[in-house]
Amino acid sequence: MTETITMRDAKEIIRMQIEELARRNREPEWMTRLRYKGLEAFERAPHRDPVISEEELLQFIAKPEVEGIPEKIESLDDLPPEMKALLDKLGIDEVEQKYLAGLAVQTDTGVIYNQFLKEWEKKGLIVLPTEEAVRKYPDIVKQHFLRLFRVDESKLTAYHTAIWNGGIFLHVKEGLKVPFPLHLFFLIQESALAQAPHIIIIAEKNTEFHLIEGCTSPVLTRHSLHLDMTEAYFHENARGQLTVLQNWPEYVHTRPMTRAKIGKNARFINTTVTLGSGKSNIGDPHYWVDEKGYVELNGILLGQKDFYIDLGGRMFLQGRGAAGINASKAVIMDESTVITRGVITAEAPKTKGHISCDALLMSDKAVMETYPGLVSKVDDAELSHEAAIGKIREEELFYLMSRGLDEEKATQLIVKGFLEPMLKDIPMEFLVEIRKIIELAVSGGM
Repeated sequence: MTETITMRDAKEIIRMQIEELARRNREPEWMTRLRYKGLEAFERAPHRDPVISEEELLQFIAKPEVEGIPEKIESLDDLPPEMKALLDKLGIDEVEQKYLAGLAVQTDTGVIYNQFLKEWEKKGLIVLPTEEAVRKYPDIVKQHFLRLFRVDESKLTAYHTAIWNGGIFLHVKEGLKVPFPLHLFFLIQESALAQAPHIIIIAEKNTEFHLIEGCTSPVLTRHSLHLDMTEAYFHENARGQLTVLQNWPEYVHTRPMTRAKIGKNARFINTTVTLGSGKSNIGDPHYWVDEKGYVELNGILLGQKDFYIDLGGRMFLQGRGAAGINASKAVIMDESTVITRGVITAEAPKTKGHISCDALLMSDKAVMETYPGLVSKVDDAELSHEAAIGKIREEELFYLMSRGLDEEKATQLIVKGFLEPMLKDIPMEFLVEIRKIIELAVSGGM
């Protein structure tokens, strides 16, 4: 029988976590005070999660470990057989498998890459674990940390504020155009077992960068609830691209919290590939777009088993000529449910916004819901939306099978063709893995 956890119990556990994090991270007093603000807000903040009840949240806080996972993982041989088999099926090499499993190893590549980033720091590119940035650049971090969120918005924002741990601090200084994609796989993996990583992105004027946030998440993350928070600031004429690949185990509930301010004539393209969303994945990102700024959200969703995915995106076109696109493609299998919500609000003249949602249903028990919202506060905005939900057409399968493919291979080809338009900016080494995961999911091998 599960022990009942009271709010008082949960707050005491959070308080002890705060003290441990403050000590371990050697963090300044202002950060610890901010954590305690989160603790103070936790009890009174509203709880609006449609999947996790308040009682379940308290249980997660008290006992985040997942049953069935070995206590001590020291080598790939210690992995549960089904996890090792999946990594082998994906064709992932042994070094990468160690990272995906959350094993504490450091390869030569990682060491060299860290040194490489230190050289670029002299040119104006700062990439650090967030805990280290708090100590090394306290004034900059303090100016941007939790500025796009309110601590008491919800129990999840309050909890994250109190116990955030891990994450990345990316600061691109004025005029710097980073000529290579930033693969932050190794840095992210250093804090991969953190329950609530905090990511800060600052792109100053006239900068360019492409950040690739991990290849895939650890299959042995020992927390049932993952609360990552991203705050991004794009100044005038900044150009930023963020590519995120999520592949969560089925026992994890993920709650991505993302917000960004897009400055005058700045551009931000955010592509998220959600291949393994965990038991549930719910997010509601916010984007504020200034004069002639542009934001583009591309989402690829793969719903499996009885997963519940509810992802939105709110854009506020606040400056003259601001524009935004919110596009998603979903493949929904088994008894999974996928809900997409997009709201674009035009608050200034000559603004443009478009929402599109396409879904491919692979099962009679799969559920897709889409809720586009267009709000105009001016008389010359151009806002539009489109949605298409359907199944694979029998004539498509018949045609491919008449060319020698069996039904499974034909189905895989159709699904990959459906998703392919949104994969154009994914690096080739990740694209190969994404296609393999899609193939395995369609064939029931996941």
